Amino acid sequence: MCQSDFSLEEFRSRRQKVRAAIGGATALIAGAPTPNGMLAFRQFNDFYYLCGVEVPHAYLLMEGPSGRTTLFLPQARHLVHDSDAPMLCADDPAYALQATGVDAVEPPAALERHLAGVRTLYTFIRDGEGHRTCVRSIDDAWKQVCADPWADQPGRSAYICSKLKARFPQMEIRELQPIIYEMRMDKSPREVALIRRASQLAAFGLIEAMRATRPGVMEYQLAALLHYHYRAGGATDESYPAIVGGGRNAFHGHYHANRSPLNAGDLVLVDGAPDYHNYTSDITRMWPVSGRYTPAQRALYGFVTAYHKTLLSAIRPGRTCSQIEEEAAEIMRGRLHEFEFASASHASGPQWMFNFKNHLAHSVGLSVHDGLSHKDVPLRPGVVFSVDPQMKIEADRLYLRVEDTGVVTENGFDVLTKDAPLELDAIEALMQGPSLLDSFPPMPGPRA
Repeated sequence: MCQSDFSLEEFRSRRQKVRAAIGGATALIAGAPTPNGMLAFRQFNDFYYLCGVEVPHAYLLMEGPSGRTTLFLPQARHLVHDSDAPMLCADDPAYALQATGVDAVEPPAALERHLAGVRTLYTFIRDGEGHRTCVRSIDDAWKQVCADPWADQPGRSAYICSKLKARFPQMEIRELQPIIYEMRMDKSPREVALIRRASQLAAFGLIEAMRATRPGVMEYQLAALLHYHYRAGGATDESYPAIVGGGRNAFHGHYHANRSPLNAGDLVLVDGAPDYHNYTSDITRMWPVSGRYTPAQRALYGFVTAYHKTLLSAIRPGRTCSQIEEEAAEIMRGRLHEFEFASASHASGPQWMFNFKNHLAHSVGLSVHDGLSHKDVPLRPGVVFSVDPQMKIEADRLYLRVEDTGVVTENGFDVLTKDAPLELDAIEALMQGPSLLDSFPPMPGPRA
């Protein structure tokens, strides 16, 4: 019910940065609610980021003027307790203070009294990232809710804001999200260690999926192997629904229906990562269902892989993403002669890549699309993001990408997902090994 991955001092430092950013105002963060059904509880990322508490219906109040932090916890009778471990609740404030390092612990009913005199309150207007969510997925869901004239579920955070406005009409409510998202861009050594472990599990799952691939295997079977390695390695779940796209399914870059059989002669795109102690990673590889790249596939995927390695070698602190992408494009223009593309449409793929401006894709951390963009300022040590060169050929419904997650260091870029093979020959060799699926009985055919 309370984390053990970070020191209390690291949480205090994060909360102090929030107080410094809001000045004389007060900040309130609501934790995640109890999930419906039988899902395991998963705390909102930003609540976890500031105190490490993994209890539903908790609140964190940070007062700028006094520097005081109060944690509001449910009483024991409102929580499900299924172990002999000490319980993090309002009934045992001494234990909660020791476990979290906050200044005071009270039940949620006391929160209103603390807010009565607040003039400016920073809080989240939209829900935080929880189970299999990120900034992008929350925004997409929000747009769908707003487009539905019958929708009446604004989300927990929006509902709390409406109650605050009704009870405290004098209160000015401001968005806290940008402040914390900016903080999350710079990863501490301990955060990098957790992302490194998540990256290892992501790579190991991908390796097992490569070994299991052959014609007739279902996309969801490869997704299951990813999930197995995540859970066996200590993750609680996958961070996002795995993408396993065989053949033309890969053209839809975020396809995740995973219901089709893999067919001989096709490539399969696999993209997945675990939710490991609330942190994640991001990795993508593509490989031949039949075990060998065709000459046409080798030219296209080989070019994307070479582009990927060129980007990796150009990353270092002080450089901007636009500088890195421009340099990589220039280098790869000079290497076009090394690749024998099978058709004019295939030869158009590199030009599409040269014009595409998102090969250094998105930051990674507590979620797969973590916080703000890393592209607005020069890169600095401790920034974690995915390198994700992509190629699209509309005429042939082809889409290819290679993706790794890494952290900017003092001298360059440390690829955290490097355990998964990158070179085409290495992938082909690995695919010849035994697989966990070899011991499975064959899938039943259709009923007569």
